[in-house]
Amino acid sequence: MGRVTTNSLSLSAARESSLGTLPGSPVWRLLEPNTINQFGSTISKVVRNPISNSRQRRKGVITDLDSSVEIEADLTLSMFRDYMEGFCFSRAVGAPVLLPTAVTSGAFTVPAVSAGDAAKLTYGASAAKSLLYARGCAIGANNGLFVLGGTVSTSATSITVTGGAVAETLAATRDVELAVAGVRGAAGDLEIDSDGNLVSTALNFTTLGLNVGQWVHVGGIDMINRFFNEENYGFARIAAIAANKLTLERKGQAFVTDDGTDDGSGGTALAIDILFGQWVRNVPVGHTDYLEISTQFELESPNLGSGGADMYEYAMGNYHDTVSINIPLTDKATVTYGFVGTDTTLPSLSRATNAATAKVPSETAAFGTSTDLARLVVEKVDETGLTTDFKSLTVTLSNNVSPEKVLGNLGARYMNAGDFEADIEAQVLFTNSAVPTAIRTNETLGMYFALRNEDGGVMCDFPAGTLDGGNREFPENQTVLMNATFMAHEDPSLGYSFSASLFPVLPELE
Repeated sequence: MGRVTTNSLSLSAARESSLGTLPGSPVWRLLEPNTINQFGSTISKVVRNPISNSRQRRKGVITDLDSSVEIEADLTLSMFRDYMEGFCFSRAVGAPVLLPTAVTSGAFTVPAVSAGDAAKLTYGASAAKSLLYARGCAIGANNGLFVLGGTVSTSATSITVTGGAVAETLAATRDVELAVAGVRGAAGDLEIDSDGNLVSTALNFTTLGLNVGQWVHVGGIDMINRFFNEENYGFARIAAIAANKLTLERKGQAFVTDDGTDDGSGGTALAIDILFGQWVRNVPVGHTDYLEISTQFELESPNLGSGGADMYEYAMGNYHDTVSINIPLTDKATVTYGFVGTDTTLPSLSRATNAATAKVPSETAAFGTSTDLARLVVEKVDETGLTTDFKSLTVTLSNNVSPEKVLGNLGARYMNAGDFEADIEAQVLFTNSAVPTAIRTNETLGMYFALRNEDGGVMCDFPAGTLDGGNREFPENQTVLMNATFMAHEDPSLGYSFSASLFPVLPELE
């Protein structure tokens, strides 16, 4: 037997088909933790202490087992996307994400497309085009932003794109995706009306898979795919969806009337991009999108077995308990993921199906807290901003998961999910007297922040909540600081307290 060093370990994860059980052909994904804070079972025992002149303990019995996994990692889109459905207890909805099996000249080979996804990729007479973002391919030309080259049917196995794609056989370990990243309107079709909303003549907004509460980015990567008026650019939340009108709110600035031409009023028509992706939020039990996910983890320990053989342990039946996003000053964003499970196996030479071909994550760029924070706001219901000057931010989502134990079973037999809670600990510059007023009056506020890098981005939205705390710090020769907690609660109109809008691609910060 050999010595196991931390840097030689490998951790991967797969979704289970039911609590503690993997599907027949599980998909394993490699993880990139900075630290593994907890992995494995903690055994509880009760010894015998009889009254005896021997004055010694007697051998006890095993009485309980607790299994958990906790890892701390850099915030990357691969891990964030993989786990947010589990932490929200809800399936992601919105734009399709296709999983190519090969690339041919000008096309991606995919499994048959579902009817729902095919409908979101076919815009008919509007001449609008889906924007597709490919990543994970070994050949660089096959990664990046493409425009859908034609309509898509449910029997399609080949998704044509315009420009760039060349033949490539994809290795099983590559995490390749072809994600819908938005839509490019026909030249002159998309406009901004006098109320600052997005309107169209041909494009039917109800066919795109968008949702009320989801965030979009108005304007594309290139200037030619943006509105002429620079005010009409950036993130916005969808307030209502009609066939030819997308009502927008929470814009970074007031949008102005624009007819979609290169001078904003009667010039050459422009093809405007609207960027979006998948969307996930917490939902009530019984909702159509409610989903309970359990995850199994594999810890590979090289050189642990006899003769230097690798050995494997499996933490099973893990429910998503807590996720804590830390956004410190002048650093990188990190996340701590916490799971509560049913059991962890002893090290073994046996390995789970497909674990040897775990997929290598393709979205691994970190988020710098000085360079990649695209938007961070606390504001009133009327969109009056309270503060954007944050010193630090820690977001914690908790499902209050607890194991259910029964007689005759060591460890948890079931898992209980408690109430979903979303809390934000923040330190801000004391620059607005409205902040302590909002704390004192228990005013309902909204908070949201966006992160973007070369892998895309995410908008985390807490549509309703209240501020607590408010104690101040008075550092010498510095701005007065205020510490506060934002406690999110169910928004009475949207029905959730947290959502994440995922973007396969976003423009660089300007």
